[in-house]
Amino acid sequence: MPSFRVQPPAPDSPLGALVPALTPHAVSVSLPTWQDNVDYEEGAQRIKDAMTSGYPRFFIHHRIQRLADLACARSGQDGELCILLPTSTTAHGCATFLASLSPPVASRVVPWAIHSTAPSSSDTETTVRNRTITVYACFFPADDFPAAKQYWQHTGEGVSSRVAERCLILLGDIDADGHDGAASSPTHATPTVGEGQEGATRFFVDGGGSSAPVAGPSARYGSKARYQVAKGTASPDSVANLARPVVSSKLRYSTSRARVTSSSGTATPTTTTEASSDASGSEPSSLAASVDQLPPPTLAAAPDVKVVEQQDEDVLARYVEERYGRNLDLSLAPLAKLAMRRRIAGVLCEQPGEAIPVEDMGADDAREESTRGVVGLTEDDVWLYPCGMNAIFHAHQLAMSATRSDGKEVGKSVCFGFPYTDTLKILQKWGPGCHFFGKGLTSDLGALRQTLEAASPPVLALFCEFPSNPLLRSPPLHALRKLADEFGFMIVVDETIAGFVNVEVLPLADIVVSSLTKVFSGDSNVMGGSLVLNPSGPHYASLKAAQEASYEDAYFDEDAIYMERNSRDFKARIAQENSNTEMLCDLLRARRIPGPPAEGVIEAAQPAPGVDVDDLVVREVYYPKFMTPEHYEASLRAGDGYGALFSLTFSSILASRTFFDALPCYKGPSLGTNFTLACPYTILAHYTELEWANEWGVEKGLVRISTGLEDPDMLRDWFEAALDKAQRAVREARERGEAVE
Repeated sequence: MPSFRVQPPAPDSPLGALVPALTPHAVSVSLPTWQDNVDYEEGAQRIKDAMTSGYPRFFIHHRIQRLADLACARSGQDGELCILLPTSTTAHGCATFLASLSPPVASRVVPWAIHSTAPSSSDTETTVRNRTITVYACFFPADDFPAAKQYWQHTGEGVSSRVAERCLILLGDIDADGHDGAASSPTHATPTVGEGQEGATRFFVDGGGSSAPVAGPSARYGSKARYQVAKGTASPDSVANLARPVVSSKLRYSTSRARVTSSSGTATPTTTTEASSDASGSEPSSLAASVDQLPPPTLAAAPDVKVVEQQDEDVLARYVEERYGRNLDLSLAPLAKLAMRRRIAGVLCEQPGEAIPVEDMGADDAREESTRGVVGLTEDDVWLYPCGMNAIFHAHQLAMSATRSDGKEVGKSVCFGFPYTDTLKILQKWGPGCHFFGKGLTSDLGALRQTLEAASPPVLALFCEFPSNPLLRSPPLHALRKLADEFGFMIVVDETIAGFVNVEVLPLADIVVSSLTKVFSGDSNVMGGSLVLNPSGPHYASLKAAQEASYEDAYFDEDAIYMERNSRDFKARIAQENSNTEMLCDLLRARRIPGPPAEGVIEAAQPAPGVDVDDLVVREVYYPKFMTPEHYEASLRAGDGYGALFSLTFSSILASRTFFDALPCYKGPSLGTNFTLACPYTILAHYTELEWANEWGVEKGLVRISTGLEDPDMLRDWFEAALDKAQRAVREARERGEAVE
């Protein structure tokens, strides 16, 4: 198999802990048991008390909520709450959405220019501290928070946690290490917190001071009640054995003090001094101004002293993440974005692990002919967004705008295949609506043609995933392209699951979107999305003109710096994850219950001789190698693989639950991570619509797994042991005479 790097086993990750651990801007959160996920959806108090964060579009980060508290204190009226948006356009888009509801929700938009002129210790830090960040608060009645939260979730337009953190630092509400500052004084009453939650941070506040539950959204919006609290990001035991650095001030850091305690108990403060750090690994030595020039950790060396740290886990995590992450200086953010756009366009030819000097990105000779199968494609056809769902939202907005610009009436869109939940919500709630073909198989093409022939006005665009989430079905893109050319609609493909390293779908699409949060990043510590136009597509001129007229770069510079760093080795990571995943899926398929395959899945071989068929619990393995492989392989790039995502269904909920609980990997939402990550997908994504999801083949007991970079032998051991436990649980239940369904 490819040899790149090996991800260590996941540490113990209790309910509600950040995933990955010790990552202040983590994208996922730990829900380690099946029952935890059920209780999360049902809003159980024990889950609310334990949550430290969550997936950013579903759970508002505590830094964002803290900034929203300050916005309410500054500009709010009695009985109001707000959500924060990065531009005037996005904020007024939220207001328009609220006004479109029945009954309409009144709202108002207030801009807030945030800046600081606090003294700083370097020219670079002065630039950071003295810049102005403008956020836009959309205020609405507190009782209508669930409606506003829909806009936040579906569109992905909200500010990121790094935007909020930087604003809080500029305001002096927190210092550069994330400690509370003196300016924290939101006017709304702090809700009562659970036992052991003293000092917890609010996620949602009640503008009227009431703690009554709010009807409406499920727990995926953060809480069924008005309040959500957060404990610290990690338990002390989880970091007890880590050498904690004493950090010198530079850009994102202020000096962290520690007490050196002698054997006699006398404490004296110490500080560190600047020291040069040579560039190592593949990072070019020319990045003299980057934060990777921070000095290495300095610990007291005398045998009779010990360091008593006063920094919390967030400070340690931020140091480790940035010091060893080798981020660029903030001033290079525009070039970091350019580097990513060139990577996505396939015009930046890098070897695995190679770091192209970002300072050279502006030079024309840094760009080469695209490797993405479309002549003339450049980074000028690539746009970045704050998250993948935001790219999908804007792809739909773009299609409608380009159609109107051509003087045509906007028709409904088509959602072809069972998609990630918010894609369908976008097509249903914005514009004239959509036609839903939930299977997305070749057998649907006849009905699709009938819909196209009857549509008036004509169908706007067809949206599909390649492959789909969570069933890993690949649509018949070549047949869809023929229909699109015949009937004049656009094709929008979400390539997040496979990624353009594995497949090339751009030649058959008009727009390709992707969540960079996933495998492009891998580290699960930053959000991002991309949108690519096909310069050879029939709608290119209209789409390009509309995009250039309307695009706003709302991708925060600090998020872009993290994403650029993370993406430098994504090709090598994908190759290794392909290998690990194929190995696991072959293993699991060999232990599949004999019988007819699920719709779209190819026939499986019979179990090996000697296998007790009555003991088997795996009903189906959903993976592009087995699910509609003829469509996937038609767009497969030479020498590449089937991606890192697969799903399993089982003979019973007991088997699903036991298997899931037994896996020792991280458990939580998201995918494409460098570490293996599992979730009971249908429970998390469709808990309030389980019967509807089942109609389209998405079973309640489905377990979705995103394979990471762990040692393949260890992964094999994990999955075999979990299967053995599931088989044993079912066998013992039957022996007790229990019905196992």
